[in-house]
Amino acid sequence: MRDRADRWDYLFAGALGILTVLSRLPYRARMLYNWDGVQFALALREYDVVKHQPHPPGYILYVGLGRVVNAWLHDPTAAYVLLAVAFSGLTTCVVYLLARAVYDRATALAAASVLAVSPLFWFYGSVGLTYAGEALFASSVAYFAFRALDGGEADAWLAAAYLALAAGMRQSLLLLLLPMWLVACVLGVRRARTVPVGVAILGVLTLLWFVPMVALTGGLGRYLAASAQLADSVVRPTSIVAGPFETTLRMSRYLLESVLVALGPLALAVLLVPWYARRHGWGRREWLLLAWIAPPVLVYTLVHFGQAGYVLTFLPALVVLLARVLITAFAEAAALARRRALGPALTAAAVVLVVLVNGAFFVNARPLPRDFDTPRPAWRLAAEHEAFDWIFSRTAAALREHEEVVRTFVEAIRGLYPPEETVVITELGNTRSYPWLRHAMFYLPEYSIFELRVGELPPGYYAPQLASDMLPWPDSDIRLPARTRRLVWFVDHWAPSVARPAGLVEIELPYGRFLYTLPIDRRPVAYAGYTLVRDR
Repeated sequence: MRDRADRWDYLFAGALGILTVLSRLPYRARMLYNWDGVQFALALREYDVVKHQPHPPGYILYVGLGRVVNAWLHDPTAAYVLLAVAFSGLTTCVVYLLARAVYDRATALAAASVLAVSPLFWFYGSVGLTYAGEALFASSVAYFAFRALDGGEADAWLAAAYLALAAGMRQSLLLLLLPMWLVACVLGVRRARTVPVGVAILGVLTLLWFVPMVALTGGLGRYLAASAQLADSVVRPTSIVAGPFETTLRMSRYLLESVLVALGPLALAVLLVPWYARRHGWGRREWLLLAWIAPPVLVYTLVHFGQAGYVLTFLPALVVLLARVLITAFAEAAALARRRALGPALTAAAVVLVVLVNGAFFVNARPLPRDFDTPRPAWRLAAEHEAFDWIFSRTAAALREHEEVVRTFVEAIRGLYPPEETVVITELGNTRSYPWLRHAMFYLPEYSIFELRVGELPPGYYAPQLASDMLPWPDSDIRLPARTRRLVWFVDHWAPSVARPAGLVEIELPYGRFLYTLPIDRRPVAYAGYTLVRDR
C-alpha cells in the first residue's frame, strides 16, 4: 500500500492547476479554430448529428456543457474556450494526484509541471475543442483505476462511472480506456462481482446520455446511418483494413510527430525505458500505464488519426511514466556518485529545462510561409508541408495567424460583396486550401454557399442552405440564386488541377492568401467539371 496524498499534495496540485489556467488565458482563441470546432458551435443552435452539428458520434455531454456556459457568455467561441481552459487546469491537478498515487511526490511534481507546458496540451487548452476534456476524463478514469490496483472495489466502480462520463464527452474513449479499467479490476480487486457490477454501472450511466443523444438526432436509424456514413468516408479510407499500407505508415508518422511535439526534450527519456524495466522490473503500475497507452496508439496507427489532439488521450500516461524513469535514473546516478542530493538537483534541472524549452516553443515558434511554386524534390516538399501541418501548427503564433486568416476572409467578403448578389464557393479536395465550408456557414450565414468536390474526389456539391444532412448532391449541374452577380472563392490558393475561368479576378490578402471573384450573368459558367447557372 502506497502512502496517500496529504494537504501539501493538494496544495501543489491546486497551485499547478491555477498556473495552468493562467498560462492559457493570454493565448486563448478568439475565433472557432477548425471544422470540428465550428460544428460544435453550430450544435449550440441546433443539435443534429445527421447535419454534423456536431459530427458523429455526437459528443452529447460536451455540447451540453457548452450550452450551459454559452447561456452565460452568449458567445460560442468563448464558451468552448472557457471549457478547454478549465479542463486543462483540472487535468494538471488530476495528473499530479494520479502520479502521486502511482509513485511519489517527486514524480507528481515533475509530471504535472511538464504536462502543464506541453505545447500540444497548451494549444488544445486554448481552443474550443474536446481534447483537453479528453485528457481530464482519461486521467480521472486512470486515477481511480490505479487506486483499484490496491484492492479498492469502490474505486473500480468509480472508474467505471467516470468512464461512462468520458464516453459521453467523446464516445471513442469507451473503447480506448476500457482495457485499462479491465486490467485494473483483474490485477487489483480480484473479486468475481467487480467487473459485472462495474459493467452495469457503466451501462446504466451510458444509457443516461446515449438515449437523449439518439432522440435529439431523430431516432436510432438516423443516428446509425450518419455514423456509418462518416466512418465510411473518413475512417475507413485511413484504416489498415481498407486503406493502402502507405496510409498506415503516414498515420504512424503523424502520431510520432505529434507525440514528439507534446513531449519535447522529455521524449529522450524513452531511451531509458529498457534500462528502467531491466533494473527495476515492470510491475503492475507500469502494466496499467501500458494498458492506458497501447489501445489508443494501436487505434490511431491502424484505424484513424485525425489531428494531433488525439494524443491527449494517453499523453498523461506517457508523461507520468517518463517522469518516473527520469527521476529513477538521476537517483541512481547520484547514488553512484555517492552524493544523494545530486538526484533531486538533476531532476529539478531537467524539469526546468523541459519547461523552458516547451514553453519557448509554444510561445515563440511560428510556421514558415507555405511555398507551392518553387520547384523542389517531392520528398522535401512533403516534409515541409508535414512540418507545417503537424509540428509548427500547434503554437501560439500559428493560432493567431489562423485566426487572422479567417477574419481577413470574412471581413473582405462581407465588406466588398453584398450577400444577396454573391455566392460563396468553398472546396473539398483542393490540396492548397483548408476546407472552409463550416467557417463560411458560421461567419457568413447570410450568404448562399456551395462546397464543390475537386481534385481526385468524385464530382458533387453540398449547399448547406438547401440540405438536411451532410451528404453531397452527386451532380455537376448547380443552380444559383437568380439574383447572383458574382462568385467568390473562400479558398487559400487556387487548386493546381483546375483551370481558371475567363474573367476571374485575384485579390491578394495578408498571410499569403488570395480572394478569387468571378462576375457572372445568365450565361452558364464551366468550372472544374461543374456547370453553374443562375435560376431564371
